[in-house]
Amino acid sequence: MFTYIKLKNFMSFKDVMFDFRNGSKGAKKFISVYGENGSGKSNFVNSIDFLRRSIDSFEMLVDSEKIMELIHEKMLPEKLHDMFLDNTNILRLSDKCRMAECDEETVMEFGFRVGGHEGYYILSFAERFVYEKLYYFTGKQSGTLYEIKDDNGIRTAFSGKLFGNKKAEEEICDEIDKYWGKHTLLSILNKERNEKNEQYIQNNYLSYVFDILDMLQSMTVHYKKSSSSGREINAGVPDNILSNLSDGYVSASNEAVLDRTERILCDFFTQAYADIKEVFYEKKYVKNMVAYKLCVKKMIGGKIRTIVFKNESAGTQHILEIIHSLLGVFCGVTVVYDEIDDGIHDLLLKSILESMTYGITGQLIITTHNTYMLESIDIKSVYLITVDYQGNKEVKCLDKYPRIQGTNNPRIMYLKGLFGGVPIVDSLDYDLIINELRTVASDKEGGK
Repeated sequence: MFTYIKLKNFMSFKDVMFDFRNGSKGAKKFISVYGENGSGKSNFVNSIDFLRRSIDSFEMLVDSEKIMELIHEKMLPEKLHDMFLDNTNILRLSDKCRMAECDEETVMEFGFRVGGHEGYYILSFAERFVYEKLYYFTGKQSGTLYEIKDDNGIRTAFSGKLFGNKKAEEEICDEIDKYWGKHTLLSILNKERNEKNEQYIQNNYLSYVFDILDMLQSMTVHYKKSSSSGREINAGVPDNILSNLSDGYVSASNEAVLDRTERILCDFFTQAYADIKEVFYEKKYVKNMVAYKLCVKKMIGGKIRTIVFKNESAGTQHILEIIHSLLGVFCGVTVVYDEIDDGIHDLLLKSILESMTYGITGQLIITTHNTYMLESIDIKSVYLITVDYQGNKEVKCLDKYPRIQGTNNPRIMYLKGLFGGVPIVDSLDYDLIINELRTVASDKEGGK
């Protein structure tokens, strides 16, 4: 779970902090981020997206090489070259995360809580990574596991407990000399774990450093750069969630997972839709496998009829995709979802999130414009991004605003602009616009 996120010179953020700490309880489990269009909600999600991608930078490099081969062999059009490289090269991604026309380094700091221990991770970059630090539990107490900086040469400092022996430390130092700057040490450690056998990793590295990698790799991030395009990182479905909710196969030994998922979907859809009476999996047993297909019993024309879920409307299937993503929060996973309200009725989304917030064991972070939720969710879960006339941004939790009393409606107060974070729109003079268009058209006619 994230306890806080600090961003400096990151995209549209000059210097902001998202503080998700919940006193002695660690981190808040549900966070909803509001703000007017262009305030930086998607940029905030992008910071987590970038962190998640940075640990897989070696895999991304392999992907980019494969893409280059396909383009060279004319199996992919050359015009896709830059687009693919932008998504498979961590330094190209980092360049897009830099604040425009800024000479200072971009600094990202992520506070986290894993396994009952708190720590933080700092990453700074310009054209390449120039500073990295991981502070976390060392076995008996918390301390700096490592710190690396590019100060007229790469300088490193390691905790005495990070490596099991001197040889392992020397091997990592050699890897740092080869790769650090283009890759982070977290990504180098991730590569080590992927390439070496499990026993070697256990004997040569402090196990707690991999807690951070496990947290990040189990995370699901949905990042939408605009309403028309986006990308999704699904870092892996938790063991007790199906890889596909609508149909597929599971081993007979995992049939309980299917039954558990069926109960969750039935509870939600029968509460959210008046015409849906039951949701169930149609099963067929083939040797040691169970083939499943999601079906719905639905009131149509005065009669309850059974239909395959894939024949439901695109909107209803979209909701199933969202629920699939969100189910990870019940398994201790962090789920980050940008513009979760896209394409969903406000009241239906309110119903989805209300039904989920009490069972979260992981962390759910969303950005949204859905103001109806403000009437029912805890104001300690609500964060506003406000922008002043100088373009400076501030992030505040709703419970920091003294105007909210027990009888006040936060939604009405928000829409009235009492907290900021809403667009101030003057009424448009359409007659003036039409006259301007007519003038332009007349000028063009006269110029013929």
